Amino acid sequence: MPFEPSRTASQMPVKKAHEWRLQGSLLSCEREGAALFKPVSFHISAGESLLLSGPNGIGKTTLLEAIAGLRRYTSGTLRLNNKNIQDQLPAWWKSLCYIGHKDGNKKALSCLENLKFTARLHGHTPTTESLLNALDAVGLAGYEHHLAGNLSAGQKKRLSLARLPLVQAPVWILDEPFVNLDVAGNQWLLEWLDAHLQQGGMLFITAHDNQEMHRRATYRQELYPTDT
Repeated sequence: MPFEPSRTASQMPVKKAHEWRLQGSLLSCEREGAALFKPVSFHISAGESLLLSGPNGIGKTTLLEAIAGLRRYTSGTLRLNNKNIQDQLPAWWKSLCYIGHKDGNKKALSCLENLKFTARLHGHTPTTESLLNALDAVGLAGYEHHLAGNLSAGQKKRLSLARLPLVQAPVWILDEPFVNLDVAGNQWLLEWLDAHLQQGGMLFITAHDNQEMHRRATYRQELYPTDT
């Protein structure tokens, strides 16, 4: 099934990140007591994107998880509007949609049930129409009762990405979202990311195999091994 969603990027509603500014200063993360990368610093505001790059295993996923508040960074500071983000985690979590490099779908649940579960995690009570619209937006119309475990790799990725139009979070944190998408899917997702930023959203992303995303990113942060 080709990736041809019926809803264009400009039609997808996005909540704004207001006047938020996130500043990381000399952040570092560890694995088993060893630093993964040299400390990094960045500054990103509403309407901007930060792309993390570097070799496999350098810690891009770990840093994204730290930015999302899912793990502790081991040194440095992360400040949201000049206040320590650790003191604002409930508000930060409420504002973001995090999609990891794993699809996060529950295999034993249908596509519809997966999205309903996701929406409730974000504090929403979705209507059946909103769930169907989200599936339609990613080209999965007619798959609402298919079990997620029976989908192809590309369809599983689409189901994962269907959270974006459903949750409408102002902050997107996406770990390799282009993996398993075809050429048309890559273009569709790029358009959504552009629209998200144009409407005042904020984006943190890894995309090692998508050069177009590298060109479009507002900022690019390369992670370097500690021994270089």
